[in-house]
Amino acid sequence: MKAKSILIVLPLLVAGVYAQDGRPPMKVGDPASPLHLEALLQAPVNSQATWDALKGNVVVLEFWATWCGPCRAALPHLNELAVQYKNKPVRFISITAEEEWKVKAYLSVNPIAGWIGIDRENSLYRDFGFATIPQTVLVDLNGRVAALLQPLQLTNVILDQLLAGKAVSMPALGVTEAVVAVPEALPKAQDQAVTPLLEIAIRPAKPSVSMSWNRGTFKAKGMALKNLVSYVYSVSQARVVAVGPVPEDAYEVTARMPDERKEQLLPMLQQAMAAAFGMKTWREKREMDVLVLRVPAGHQVMLRPSGKTNSNWMTDDGQISGSTMTIEDFRMSLEGGLLRVVLDETGLQGAYDIALYWNPKDEESIFREIGKQLGLKLKKERRSIEVLCFEIPNL
Repeated sequence: MKAKSILIVLPLLVAGVYAQDGRPPMKVGDPASPLHLEALLQAPVNSQATWDALKGNVVVLEFWATWCGPCRAALPHLNELAVQYKNKPVRFISITAEEEWKVKAYLSVNPIAGWIGIDRENSLYRDFGFATIPQTVLVDLNGRVAALLQPLQLTNVILDQLLAGKAVSMPALGVTEAVVAVPEALPKAQDQAVTPLLEIAIRPAKPSVSMSWNRGTFKAKGMALKNLVSYVYSVSQARVVAVGPVPEDAYEVTARMPDERKEQLLPMLQQAMAAAFGMKTWREKREMDVLVLRVPAGHQVMLRPSGKTNSNWMTDDGQISGSTMTIEDFRMSLEGGLLRVVLDETGLQGAYDIALYWNPKDEESIFREIGKQLGLKLKKERRSIEVLCFEIPNL
């Protein structure tokens, strides 16, 4: 099973960050830097994203990305404000550095009110010296920066103040919440000198979702037992079956051994979990409902061959996005995102840049969107599948 980056919300100081060319970042009161947008989506024909064209409007610049959880969480709030002020001189422009085709696919399932700006160079983001997203910038009627804030801090009161030509009355912000990729956990400095020959700890913990590998170190925090079984046995959760009752608690696991023996870590963890829980495991074939991925006859596949060298992807609630993905990579991501067994019968080879978005609250959404966005088909079938069963007899 391939490791995934884990995204969390952390407080980060942004004071003292400078734009890449060495200029101090823009601040409240400065004229806003030019908008260098590669594309402008959802704007009327002949609309221009320049400060001359936008003069006389309060402008809300929202820096976001489809992969950014806090960005997505703020969208309903921003959409509500955009609808409330649609008949007033307030222009909402959501700016992202992502590719236009990917953004359009996301918008087909997750509408955003207002204009969408594509800035592949991240030029304006750099001009502000930002290090994280989401970020919200308010520009007043005269094209000057009026406030720097987080999207959920934007209110009707603030917009009304700007429309009245008044200064925004809110405290200066020195701390912002942002999405960051958590680096793989490293041993503490005092532990680096002496690596244990073997260290395994399993203890109850508060529910959470985090897992990391770093050479000979495995860490999982706040995970349900079925999830741990999935990771430790390298089997997707959709193919793990609990036989009988299992503990409802969450657990924290730490396992370490020297890097040169790291291939022994998972077998040792399997033994430790069997001892800790009195757990039995076995594999068997079971008839079960599955999803079969196919290319529909007479249909054109809408996959983009990848010209990139790095392979990376993410699976999140209602989306899969990645570059240089094989169909097997995509199948695994889809199985993990849906928590249902997915079989590949497409016969497709090669590597692709893929972005797929669906509404996780609508059970049929994935079947519609995979056809509309990728030209593929998912079909429900009944198949005999090998699964990993586990049981705790004495519970």
